[in-house]
Amino acid sequence: MAIPIVVVDDSEHDRYLAKRVIEMLDYDIDVVEFRAGDHFLEKFTDAKSREIEIGTTPPPILVLLDINMPRLDGFDVLSAIKDHFGAESNREVIVSMYTSSSFEDDVERAHGYDFVKDYVIKPLSKSDAQRLVDKHCLNISG
Repeated sequence: MAIPIVVVDDSEHDRYLAKRVIEMLDYDIDVVEFRAGDHFLEKFTDAKSREIEIGTTPPPILVLLDINMPRLDGFDVLSAIKDHFGAESNREVIVSMYTSSSFEDDVERAHGYDFVKDYVIKPLSKSDAQRLVDKHCLNISG
């Protein structure tokens, strides 16, 4: 069964690059893309839609989440996940911020959510992708 990795980013270019790098790894990975935080939340928080869009792999799902997006930014998405899943957020999702922001305030704010496990500066390197998969996905799929 393929490991699903979700990329949430309004930049088509950044989504494409992340997908290409992740697909270069030596694992069976299915990259699912969302171009907006609200589109992701709509599918992720509804069990039926989640199964259709992301698959049936047991949670948690690894999500690469951009911060700067229109309508709902990454912090709005984090807040919505926490509000929806509450204490179960850690069981449902593992988030790695995937952003161009290296501001210490953003890093600290992101790590204020216990389900945010990593913070990666764009562009995603192959070594970053390998580390994320090794650290967060191998125990999910196994």
